[in-house]
Amino acid sequence: MSQSAERRVSFRMPFATEVICHVDELDKKYCGTLRDLSITSLFMEIDDCPHIGCRCHVNIILKGKHSSLEIKNVAGSIVRIDEGGLAIYFDERLEWFALVPLYFKKLRE
Repeated sequence: MSQSAERRVSFRMPFATEVICHVDELDKKYCGTLRDLSITSLFMEIDDCPHIGCRCHVNIILKGKHSSLEIKNVAGSIVRIDEGGLAIYFDERLEWFALVPLYFKKLRE
């Protein structure tokens, strides 16, 4: 997608960590790798994707060397699917987004 066609406005932080997507209407769980995270959305890499428009809840697992932190029950909808995975737009701004830069700092230590 060209820069001029880019419609997303939230700052995204790229990194890889585990994410679990619970699709409500299918009563199914999808596990994958978080590729991008912003205050309003995420993109997760998975092989098997549900369809656009599905309501879901995601759990994001931030792993450290000796412990992990889980951000649970972030509600949203699947808004895009491509060959690499799917994008989820959150119902509300991710209130824990301020922790993400701290996680990046910890990873570099």
